[in-house]
Amino acid sequence: MNYSIENIEGITCIFAPMEEANSLTIQIMCKAGSIYESAQLNGIAHFQEHMFFKGGKKYPNQKAVTETIDRFGGEFNASTGTHGVSYYVKSAPNFAEQALDVLADMMMHAQFDPEEIEKEKGVIIQELKMYEDNPSMLVHNKRRQRYFGNSSYGRDIIWTIATINSFNQEKLISYKQGLYTKNNLIIVIAGKILNKESLIEQIKKNFKSLLEEATIMRPDFDYHLPIEKESFFEKKTEQNHLIIAARGFTGEQEQRYAARILATILGGNMSSRLFQNIRSKYGLCYYIGAAHSAKKEVGDFVIRAGIDKERFNFGVAKIFEEIEEISKGKIWLEEFENALGNLQGQLQMGIETSDEMADFLGGQYLEYQRIDTLEDMLSKYESVSFDEVLETAKLLEREHLYLYHIQ
Repeated sequence: MNYSIENIEGITCIFAPMEEANSLTIQIMCKAGSIYESAQLNGIAHFQEHMFFKGGKKYPNQKAVTETIDRFGGEFNASTGTHGVSYYVKSAPNFAEQALDVLADMMMHAQFDPEEIEKEKGVIIQELKMYEDNPSMLVHNKRRQRYFGNSSYGRDIIWTIATINSFNQEKLISYKQGLYTKNNLIIVIAGKILNKESLIEQIKKNFKSLLEEATIMRPDFDYHLPIEKESFFEKKTEQNHLIIAARGFTGEQEQRYAARILATILGGNMSSRLFQNIRSKYGLCYYIGAAHSAKKEVGDFVIRAGIDKERFNFGVAKIFEEIEEISKGKIWLEEFENALGNLQGQLQMGIETSDEMADFLGGQYLEYQRIDTLEDMLSKYESVSFDEVLETAKLLEREHLYLYHIQ
């Protein structure tokens, strides 16, 4: 994997040339995700993400931003996560300077106009209601709140109508100045890079006046597993939505690779046990799956499904049968080998495009200040033994499981 990490004007910049690519992605990431928010400001990172697209100086409004990017056929978007906020433009390689110009203007000269803030409150409230109308998303959010409690991981990224309505220009400017600083920013340029030196000079010029050091520190994070093993939420739905969760491994623990193999065997693809035995055999659901996610501070093993209301109890019993088999180590070598191959293949295909590569490199560096290359990850999967997966399966023993469902 070909990439370099360079310090330009005090900003960490990652260049990943992909000579065979037909596109280039410029992604600006900031360590300003939801875990940096206090309870009083919860949701401000996501709100601010929306407001950056309202324009700056050169591109003074959202129409000017979108028309400029549309003019060269670019794709652009943003997202707010727990650890960071990300903004990107993907374009043909010869439009790299224009793409960077738009992103820099948004980032450096955001106006946070009070009238636009009031308009955007309505947009974000509708976004919140959209997620609340999606029961599979709602049970995910409810589970997180119960599981992690009143912490930066437990609170929702958008949070509540009350907090959305509390944001104003002063709060947004203060939050930007406290976190959008040189030492908190990462610029990733991945794809077919035609003129690297020109982009470097542009970064120096456009980001020179950015404040040097972040002044907002993330709150301490500490959580304890909840006492209640099962939580039920009522919402009129056409099917019951279920999450079964167990504590997993963090992004600092090597066991996360074995846990991902285990999750793939149980419910990671169409040949997995849950898909074959719950969906295909009994026709109990449309979606069902298992996954292990690893953040720097926490790890989660999660099983999700939307189940026929009339056969919900039967479906839950059958899912627990599959989990119990796995937790007792009833896993076959062929399943292990198939899951390993699946993960390695998906990993390689997952960084084929310039935007995928930018996210792969930048996401790791933002959260861990390091990068595991594709070769590193493939090697780590290869080093996982069958016995390690059998040992990891013990985390799915019944006493470690928490059940959440909504109907």
